[in-house]
Amino acid sequence: MNNSKHDLIQQVITSLRENLEVLRKAAMETHSSSTDAQSKQEGKYDMRKLEASYLAEAQVEKVVQLKGSINKLEQLPTDDLDDASPIAPGAMIIVSNDSDDLNYMMLPAGGGMSLHSQGLNCIVITPDSPIGSALLGKHVGDTVDLQQHESAFISDLW
Repeated sequence: MNNSKHDLIQQVITSLRENLEVLRKAAMETHSSSTDAQSKQEGKYDMRKLEASYLAEAQVEKVVQLKGSINKLEQLPTDDLDDASPIAPGAMIIVSNDSDDLNYMMLPAGGGMSLHSQGLNCIVITPDSPIGSALLGKHVGDTVDLQQHESAFISDLW
């Protein structure tokens, strides 16, 4: 299964890299517009230049955050976990209830993404998300209370 896990992680990394490139370009354009001679203040209440510089700073912070997330994902081990292992980042998790099986992959970034590889469909959760924090540290067989699926249990982990 770790080939599937590796493929899924690569999908998240690819998506984050695409987001990073878009954000980099936007930050450069915003910075350029905040320093451009045409963005000269036209009155004492004209704040375009200041607002553009604040936006550029925020975009740069997001770029740094995305780079860190990509780095964490690239360092994440893809080894399969056994049933006795606690749920941690890198885990593939199946949560079951009376009517449904839910497939999750816990990763440090990319929360909410839907992933598909080699017949596997799953949703990325992060340890900080409500579902992720409910599952973190649990084991196969443990019951969990997920808001949308009241009584469920962890049926598989790898």
